[in-house]
Amino acid sequence: MPRDNAAAARRNERLYYAFLFLMDLGFWFGIWIKYLTVSREFELKYILLMDLPFWLMVAALEAPFGALADRIGHSRVLAIGAAVFALTILGFGFTTNYWMLFADYMLWAIAAACRSGADQALLFDSFKQGGMEGRFSKVIGRGFAISISAGMAGVIIGGVLAAQTSLAFTVQVSFAGPALATFVALAMVEPHVEHERPHYLENLRRGFTFAWRTPQVRYTVLLGSTIMMAAFAPVVLVQPFLIEHDVATGLFGVFQAPLRLAAVVAAITAHRVAARTGAPAMFAVACLGMVLAFGGLSAVDRVGVFALFAVPAIIQGFTRPTIDTYINEHTPSETRATVLSVSSLVLSLQVAFFEPVIGFITDDVSIRAAFAFVAVYFLVVMPPLYLFWRRAYVPLPGHAPEVGAESI
Repeated sequence: MPRDNAAAARRNERLYYAFLFLMDLGFWFGIWIKYLTVSREFELKYILLMDLPFWLMVAALEAPFGALADRIGHSRVLAIGAAVFALTILGFGFTTNYWMLFADYMLWAIAAACRSGADQALLFDSFKQGGMEGRFSKVIGRGFAISISAGMAGVIIGGVLAAQTSLAFTVQVSFAGPALATFVALAMVEPHVEHERPHYLENLRRGFTFAWRTPQVRYTVLLGSTIMMAAFAPVVLVQPFLIEHDVATGLFGVFQAPLRLAAVVAAITAHRVAARTGAPAMFAVACLGMVLAFGGLSAVDRVGVFALFAVPAIIQGFTRPTIDTYINEHTPSETRATVLSVSSLVLSLQVAFFEPVIGFITDDVSIRAAFAFVAVYFLVVMPPLYLFWRRAYVPLPGHAPEVGAESI
């Protein structure tokens, strides 16, 4: 049986990599904002305002779908999410007004909530069942690198494809990856970790209670979600920056691919860097780097300053695997997917209000003013969060133990 469990864990690891690649191979990623603003003639501020109900919907669904994954199986929830995401992208490719765009955003919220936390929870429990918990951190780093690599390939191909065909066609054909990922998710072997299966609402309560009453998890969720939110700013501001500086569509991927490559290298080496420097030093540098990068983007109005977008990308690559590993190793199996969803919920609530503000500042003032707003915001928010997190920080053990109920 142990040998069978180890084989199942290895199988899930391979399928996990394939799932990430197919979900994140989006030809539309690198031209999304230009498609909506140029082809569909939408205004950036209203596009990003659409993110408010989107992220609020994600926030409302994160924990319920995480608990549902704990209840009916993570692979099934992942498959539902992938199928809905494929439908979402196809809808984006044919949208012609704000109401259609809104409907697609709501579908996208369901897809995002289905995926959040379920893939990592399935993988961690698979490794635990196979006696391979120590492998989780390295695999998470590799998985993050594969996600970014897929995205890097997608933005390069998407830019060329859009230049040769059209922006709309490039978005439409991007539905194929998630459609295939649906079948990959269904092929995963659901681990059978022995723990109590409480009622759905009870599992929700336990997940929220554990996350709030366990200081090392609570402040990791708060600080980690803020650092990840800082990495979201380039996602919505890179393309407006390129449009403002008259960069050709065919070069959009050329500009954006190095950012993803930098994040790939960072993600691959994240576990080594975290082991050598320690999470406190890594997070301190991350907070400082975010503020300095956006401050630099606001101060200089030249296309060459685009290189500063690499700083948030590198920080995201280093910190995301470290954050995920820390939360997983301090959370019991029966609430792991729910707690991971709580982490994403906190991120969703912040981004819900953050992105629309950036959009209005960019459209009504300037993109440099938006960069300045981001820099000042994180200069105010990050230091106190870091200090609270540092006080609660507990170094990771050499393996992934279970956290007992007394932690609650």
